[in-house]
Amino acid sequence: MEFIQSDNILSTSVSTGALSGYGVANIEDDHPGKPFISSGTSETITVAYSTGAKAVFLFGLMADVGVLTIADDVAIGTSTELNVDPYSSIDFLKLGTTNLLPPEYLKASIGGFSGTVLSSPVTTDTTCTDTITGAPNTLELQANITIGDGQSNNQELVIGLDTDATVQFNGSGTVLNAGSATIQLTSSTDRKDSAVSGDNIGYWTQDSGATGRFSKDGTEASASNFVNVNNHGGVLLGSHVKIGGTSYQITKIVGDGTSSGAITLSSSVSTGAVTEILNPIKLGIFKVGSVLNVSNPQFGMQKSFADFSYKRPLIDGGYVQTPRNVTQIYSVSLILARSEAESLVNHFRAYRSKPFPILVLDSMPSGQSEKTKYSGFCFMPEPPQTRYSASEAEYQNLNFRLQEIT
Repeated sequence: MEFIQSDNILSTSVSTGALSGYGVANIEDDHPGKPFISSGTSETITVAYSTGAKAVFLFGLMADVGVLTIADDVAIGTSTELNVDPYSSIDFLKLGTTNLLPPEYLKASIGGFSGTVLSSPVTTDTTCTDTITGAPNTLELQANITIGDGQSNNQELVIGLDTDATVQFNGSGTVLNAGSATIQLTSSTDRKDSAVSGDNIGYWTQDSGATGRFSKDGTEASASNFVNVNNHGGVLLGSHVKIGGTSYQITKIVGDGTSSGAITLSSSVSTGAVTEILNPIKLGIFKVGSVLNVSNPQFGMQKSFADFSYKRPLIDGGYVQTPRNVTQIYSVSLILARSEAESLVNHFRAYRSKPFPILVLDSMPSGQSEKTKYSGFCFMPEPPQTRYSASEAEYQNLNFRLQEIT
């Protein structure tokens, strides 16, 4: 189990720009529902951070392609692809769930050189089928070296690179020096024909200036049959819409998008065919900081949900409801050595009601996707309860809850 305890971010910037009211500074606060939304379909977010960080946390990301690169001031920078599949899945875009795009917790640190090293001297015949880096500054050849597989696949032998430490995405080394984290994001998948329910979108009807509504086609528009964008699921604040060969960005949505002037675009556009709708590039929370690591729960961990939907039975047996967000709640029971228990209690004292990123289960098998399924932006609804499990309090049993915020 791991908590991000500090905020080491010094500054943030973007390469393209932001939709008005949704600037990049939003990723530094504690409000996932107030995200950064890019004004473009490709974006690079650069975050400078100070010495001492060892983990990165993202929440509320939306993109079709995402790459995170950490460039330490001392160690060699490393990139990793972000798991963007759930972030753009239509299942997460239904009414009331747009703030519940999954989190991702990445453990980063400085480790020893991780490449393949070709030692000197080479005294036996050697076949190199991969790129070899990190070789000594001088290399004495006393035997033959075959590069590649002898066929059309070319390989490269790089000699003379030093064996500097690298930034690694496993958190097993030392903390990072001051540096920068860069997220490269792209949105490119057409969503107009991927309705959750109801009609797909193929037509824009201008009501006045930059406002209007979507429909399946011109015939449906003439009959005033406009698409409920909540049911469609692929029309969001910040989505990019191509009409008449020009792209526009959605800057406002009123209700379900079917009333006159319900949807506002970035500029005025006449009635015409819609040829493309792309998801916005979006990020709610980004944290880089130091960590507190304690043992995983050995027993007694539970996961439940809080449903904030409006539900009301009627006196005639009827029922009315409005779907709202659902959040996860972890109930945790830990047996910890005294030092770990005291560190966790100190974490609560420092944060109290303030939310923090957490990896609830650490070092799980890769197939369990721990960094997404077992991470979250949570707070403790109540203080931890401590029970002393051994004489002299060498081991302590801590019980507490973690509730996700949206």
